[in-house]
Amino acid sequence: DVLSTSCNFTADSIPDIIWWENDGDENFTAHTIDSTLSYVWSVFAIDMDGDEDIDVLGAAGFDRDIIWWENDGDGNFTAHTIADNFDGAVSVYAIDLDNDNDVDVLGASFDAGEITWWQNDGASPPNFTEYTIDDNFYGAYDVFAIDINGDGAVDVLGAAFDAGEITWWENDGSNPPNFTEYIIDNTYSGARSVYAIDLDNDNDADILGAAQGADDITWWENDGSNPPNFTEYTIKGNFNGACDVFAIDINGDGDVDVVGAADYDDDITWWENVGGTPPSFIEHTIDDFFNGAFAVYAIDLDGNDGDVDVLGAANYSRMMWWESDLLDIYDAGIASIDIPSIVHPDTTFKPQTTVANFGSETISFPVTCDIEPGGYNSTRTVQNLAVGDSTQIEFFTEFTFESGTYMA
Repeated sequence: DVLSTSCNFTADSIPDIIWWENDGDENFTAHTIDSTLSYVWSVFAIDMDGDEDIDVLGAAGFDRDIIWWENDGDGNFTAHTIADNFDGAVSVYAIDLDNDNDVDVLGASFDAGEITWWQNDGASPPNFTEYTIDDNFYGAYDVFAIDINGDGAVDVLGAAFDAGEITWWENDGSNPPNFTEYIIDNTYSGARSVYAIDLDNDNDADILGAAQGADDITWWENDGSNPPNFTEYTIKGNFNGACDVFAIDINGDGDVDVVGAADYDDDITWWENVGGTPPSFIEHTIDDFFNGAFAVYAIDLDGNDGDVDVLGAANYSRMMWWESDLLDIYDAGIASIDIPSIVHPDTTFKPQTTVANFGSETISFPVTCDIEPGGYNSTRTVQNLAVGDSTQIEFFTEFTFESGTYMA
């Protein structure tokens, strides 16, 4: 199913939070959860009260509220206010922060510049106690939580638009926990979104960010120390109006890819992680005419094909999803690039590759060779490759290898 919010500036009858019920056949039915709030900026779905159904959390900026809606199991929702004086509530997230087996709540306040959490006491319905993590995080815009330093305690991440910061706060594991601030980047202009996942397959959590001012999608590599040091890598510069970032294995090849939304470019794009140390990324545009692209997420929406689809939201009340057929494409087989592992400097030749069709039908598809450094890019199209067949292709453009190390 899909949960959405409309940033409606007035408390009226227009639905502010909608649950779109997926019937499993790519049809969605709208159910209104709440239509009384103003400027609901963020929603999140999780079981808040331990009754094994999915409840809903929301951050309402103009109302200054953090609210959760209790699901009775029959699709009816009852509102419970967690906080009613959280100025410019812009982001909400939920996870067990104090390791007591219930779900606590995190929020970001843009106007107050705060990252705050509310401790769940485990009752049904739960009561919440408020704790401030940071009240000097100017223009707080996004909040996320994950174990950053590998000590078993859930740490907190934040993005601050005005301060241009990506920051994490270390959870010391006490109850309630104390938090120590570590700034990852304080020059990340217009930081809008933060996420964390193991991008380089080394068993620690790396950081992803989207910055509307810097127009960047960026990741910071965690070196695994405690506390970790971070090395910055730009996945995409000039991604104009970068608003949101998310990461998941999109193409089913076992590594984590990245997907982003850019408001000014009207763009939903994903970057294929092709491995390496650090990993390299190949850009694939999903939609470059999604006007005011604002948010992005990825999950298997059609449920019967096992691949990851992409969901996006844009200004002016538009929401769209793009069905993936990438697993079908990858059934064509893995391309083996015919380049020696060691070549003499100043060697020039045309790269070759062999592809095989391990799928269930005859297919045609493009094959692209990228070589970095050097900016080499050449594409050939394979036509009507039958099931079980393989073919070798030679790229038209020559490449000269100078002294150094290359990734093809």
